[in-house]
Amino acid sequence: MGKHVRNRRQLRRIGLTALAVVLGVGVWQGVAGATATGGKTVKIQHHNANCGRSVGTPSIGTATFHRDGNTVSVDVSLTNADPDSDFFVILYLVKSNGGCKLVEDMGEIETDDFGMAQGEYSSQVDPKGHKFFIDISVGDTVAPTHGSHGGPPPTSPFDNDSLIVNL
Repeated sequence: MGKHVRNRRQLRRIGLTALAVVLGVGVWQGVAGATATGGKTVKIQHHNANCGRSVGTPSIGTATFHRDGNTVSVDVSLTNADPDSDFFVILYLVKSNGGCKLVEDMGEIETDDFGMAQGEYSSQVDPKGHKFFIDISVGDTVAPTHGSHGGPPPTSPFDNDSLIVNL
């Protein structure tokens, strides 16, 4: 009987040690991934040039934002954009005063005959920046109206802003 009790104690100790290792690995993985955020999907609005704030125009697709440290990546899915068109994908930072600042021209995207396209883009960002949006811009234009305030929300035939995400 004494040997049986000793074996049960050893098994219990081994089981508790294994549980501690499994839990420790899970906690370590959680801490290691703590800087990664994302999977936030927002609409891209047709002819929106309002620094990522809604102007109520129809959606031409979605943008899904991810952040890992100082890298912001965006998955763009256009479903109702202008057919057979070339667009620039431009990342903007929303400043604390509500204006917006160009971060980077992330690349180009081209729609098919039906106004559909997919693309993946990434950019290095300032670690202090947390609010972003993209502009799907026709031609190499950066809307002079971005950041305008007062009057009706700015629209532009050259711009298609996503809504703002906080990463």
